[in-house]
Amino acid sequence: MRSTIAALVVAAVAAFAVPALADDVEVPAGTSVLLKFVEPVDSATVKEGAPVKFEVAADVLIQRAVIFREGTSAQGIVTDVSKPGIFGKNARVHIAFIQVVAGDGRPVRLSPIDVTPDALKQVTDVGAAAGSSVAGVILLGPIGLAAGALIHGGDVKVPAGAVGMTKVIEPFRLLAQ
Repeated sequence: MRSTIAALVVAAVAAFAVPALADDVEVPAGTSVLLKFVEPVDSATVKEGAPVKFEVAADVLIQRAVIFREGTSAQGIVTDVSKPGIFGKNARVHIAFIQVVAGDGRPVRLSPIDVTPDALKQVTDVGAAAGSSVAGVILLGPIGLAAGALIHGGDVKVPAGAVGMTKVIEPFRLLAQ
């Protein structure tokens, strides 16, 4: 009798212990994905067309289903490099065509990442340069404007391990496994 009850309890628990991917999961466009840079990126040396390697920085979950698993490789391509300029304009590296493999094995395109000092949460002096240029024009005329132009922006350097955020471009259905 006890073994029959135990068997029924085990069967009931097994019936309710459904795997996390019992059904397909709709993944909406705009789903955030954190990507970790595998190698450093430096605006002073990187060229257009260079590949950039990433790893998913944290599991992306929807309805307890793992859409992208932490550590999954991703790759993008540098499509534009803007060098630093006058008035404190900092460099920028645009990384597009980012692709990662979802939990069901399909490749998924992610939105581009613009690598800027602001995106890296670094302190920038762009505001100071713009402010000094405006103040220079008001106070000193063209000579003040020229002084503001002497403030040069900086390159952007992303260390390996830095994390950037991107998003799923198009919705898709993650197939149950």
